[in-house]
Amino acid sequence: MYPVFLALKGKSCVIVGGGTVALRKACDLMEARADITIVAETPADGLKELSEDGFLKLKTKRFEPDDIVGAFLVIAATDNDITNTEIAKTARLNGILVNVVDTPDLCDFFTGATVKRGPLRIAISTSGCCPKISGQIRQELEELFPENYGDYIRSAGEMRTFVLSHKDSNAEKKQAALSWLAQKDTRALFFKSGEERIWQELKKLIST
Repeated sequence: MYPVFLALKGKSCVIVGGGTVALRKACDLMEARADITIVAETPADGLKELSEDGFLKLKTKRFEPDDIVGAFLVIAATDNDITNTEIAKTARLNGILVNVVDTPDLCDFFTGATVKRGPLRIAISTSGCCPKISGQIRQELEELFPENYGDYIRSAGEMRTFVLSHKDSNAEKKQAALSWLAQKDTRALFFKSGEERIWQELKKLIST
């Protein structure tokens, strides 16, 4: 498989199905700020609530091919194999990326197991060979990268912007500062002494 992270902000993404899997997929797409439409005859209460709150559009109906025309990405999450196959066929005829839950042969892409720590995303895939192994590796990585790891990633992003916009430093100093931000010792200092200490050290480095 070819690993890729998709920029879905504002793009039309359709989920066909209304159960717990569809709800989980919808929440993932919300994090990516996609334009989400759910097509389901009996949507879960959680999907109804997200629709009422304006996070997604909800069509309470049976699937029809026109429901996905014009979409960028489609997820088939129904409990009907015939319907899922029809969704995959329609998507391919229209050049739309499609994922059929639990049916690798009908998928253009797999979502895989994912570790989420703020802006950090670590995706694991066995290319459909053994998803349970992906889940086990995710648990191991979650222990390796604790929840507060996202705090450092966000701070490092702000610091990177500061370094790149620093007018009194040459390219060599900027590169050295960015390399320092990426070091394991710098991350350890952040977790031990806090964000303010990292800012202090960074400003010294970029100014000397």
